Amino acid sequence: MARETSTGAGKEGNPIMKFLSKHVLKPIDSALDGLLRAVEQAGLTRQVQYPYYLSQDMFWWNVSKLFFNYEIFGSENIPPEGEAAVVCVNHQSLFDPLLYGVAITHHSRRILHIMAKIELFKMPIINSYIRWIYAFPVHRGEHDVEAYNQALEFLAEGELVGMYPEGTLNGGGYNFLEPKTGAARLAIEAGVPIIPVGLTGPDQILPKGAKLPNFNVKLTAQIGEPIMLHEQYFGKEASHEEMADVMHHVMNRIKDLLLY
Repeated sequence: MARETSTGAGKEGNPIMKFLSKHVLKPIDSALDGLLRAVEQAGLTRQVQYPYYLSQDMFWWNVSKLFFNYEIFGSENIPPEGEAAVVCVNHQSLFDPLLYGVAITHHSRRILHIMAKIELFKMPIINSYIRWIYAFPVHRGEHDVEAYNQALEFLAEGELVGMYPEGTLNGGGYNFLEPKTGAARLAIEAGVPIIPVGLTGPDQILPKGAKLPNFNVKLTAQIGEPIMLHEQYFGKEASHEEMADVMHHVMNRIKDLLLY
């Protein structure tokens, strides 16, 4: 933790970085954010934002296919347009969101609204970019009512909501962290299935201590069949233990989908 703080402080104290952030990055980010708000207010998200989203899907698909021979299995398990679901995935690396989004969107053409940590929305350019590709912020480590309600709204509209049950990066491979219960709570309240996704390999792209990416990594995403174990709690108040049991089942299913 001390190392992260020191590094962050060093960047903030760099006069060149401070100048670029204030006079270049932040103005561009603000302009892109403002453009997105204008598109939303004009009711043109399907005509403007969605095509951009698909262009990014194609871009990252080509990059991941070219350098890592990325393969996606189980796309037939993604519900058709208009059917909502909570999509859960393991979290191994900083590359996961791009691979995760491509896994869901590339064949189905569906939008995945990924719940992403609030810190990313405080970073110029990254903020506007991830907003344009339908991500929305959440405060980790606390019950974020605003993020939860936003997710419920997406599900009520028949959309897909992407979540990382572990809440942060795990140790890679099968070293999963204890899952949070938010995804189960959300799926129960919305009355929707949970779709498990297993990402294999992203933790090996830039392993700890590496200075350059490892291009010998084989990346795969395997999408599992919808889980409805929590259906028994629809219309009821599930206990924390019951929701924890659901999430343990989900994470075990995700482990089964890994292809190491």
